[in-house]
Amino acid sequence: MQLKKSEVMKKGITMISIIIPVYNSEKTIKKVCEKIIKVIGDSNIDYEIILIDDYSIDKSYEIMKSLNKQYEHITCIKLKHNYGQQNALLCGLRHGHGDYFVTIDDDLQNMPKDIMTLIKKLNQGYDVVYGIPDTRVHKNYRSIGTKLKELMFSLILRKPFNIKLTSFRIIKRSIVDKIAKEEASCVYLSASILKYTRNIGNVYVPYYNRIYGKSNYDFRKLYKLFFNILVYYGNMKLFNRYKKNSPQYIIDEILK
Repeated sequence: MQLKKSEVMKKGITMISIIIPVYNSEKTIKKVCEKIIKVIGDSNIDYEIILIDDYSIDKSYEIMKSLNKQYEHITCIKLKHNYGQQNALLCGLRHGHGDYFVTIDDDLQNMPKDIMTLIKKLNQGYDVVYGIPDTRVHKNYRSIGTKLKELMFSLILRKPFNIKLTSFRIIKRSIVDKIAKEEASCVYLSASILKYTRNIGNVYVPYYNRIYGKSNYDFRKLYKLFFNILVYYGNMKLFNRYKKNSPQYIIDEILK
C-alpha cells in the first residue's frame, strides 16, 4: 500500500522513526531492514531506522554495523548489558527524530509493508495504532498468556476491552515525548501509552510464523510482567518498596 506524496504532506507525516530492538537476530535483522528500506523508500516519506542491540550474544551487532555503513538511514545503538526489550525500545524512542514512531520486532512475524496500513489507520485521527492479528485467520495466536496480559492491562490500567495490544504499532510524537521523560527503572511501553492517551486504534495485519527460533515468553516472564505493572504502573503505595533505582539502560556505542 503506497501513500501519495500529497496525502503524506496533507496529514503532516514528514518523517517516521522505525524502532527495532535487536536480540540474537543475526538471521533476520538484515532482511527486516532491507524490507523496510524498500517499502518506505517507495512511499515518499522521510524515515530513519534505529536498531538497539540489547547485548546480543550472536553476530547481530556486527550485522548492524555493516547495515549502518551500507545505508545512511540506519542508526545503531549497542547497550552495555541486557536490559530487556522494553528498555531497549525506550532507548530507541529517545534517539528518534520522527513525527511518528513505529515499533516492530526483529523476527519477521510482522512485515514492514504493513507499516503503511498503520499509517493509513493513524490518519483517521488516532494517537496510537496497534497492528493486530485477525483471530478469524490466526486462530492459535491468542494464547492463554496473551489473554491474561490483555485482562491484566484492562483491570490494572483500565485499558478498554475492545483495544488489543501488540508490539507492532505507530505512535505520535506528542505521546513519545511524554514517555521519553519517564524515569522509572522498569518500563513497559503499552502501559506508558495508556497513561497518556485512550485515543488508540486497532487495524488487522497479517502475522507470520517465526522463521528462526521461538518466542522467549513463558509464564515466569508473564508473572514478572504482572508484578512490574503493579509496582510501576498500579499506583499502589504497598508496592513502592519494590521499586528499583537501577539505570534504565547504559549505552556502549552509537553509530549514526
